[in-house]
Amino acid sequence: MISSTNLHGVPLLVLANKQDVPDCMGVREVKPIFNQAADLIGRRDCMVMPVSALTGAGVEEGIDWLVECIKRNREIRPPCNHEDT
Repeated sequence: MISSTNLHGVPLLVLANKQDVPDCMGVREVKPIFNQAADLIGRRDCMVMPVSALTGAGVEEGIDWLVECIKRNREIRPPCNHEDT
C-alpha cells in the first residue's frame, strides 16, 4: 500500500494499538519498521501514534492529526477522478 502511486502525498497514520498491554511493541519499536520504507513513504506526512482501543487513549489525537493533514493537503493534492485519467 505504501508503494501505490495512487496514494502519493496522502498522509500515513500508523496507530500502535495495545499500548495498555505491558509487553506490547511501543512507538520506539514500530518507527524503525517504517523507517526502512522511507523511500516509499517519500515526503508525505507520516505519524506513528501510541493508542489503546480498549481505553480510547490516543485515538482522538490520531484522528485530529489526520484531519489536519487532510486539510493542509487539499490545496496541494486536490481529488481526482480516476475514470478521467
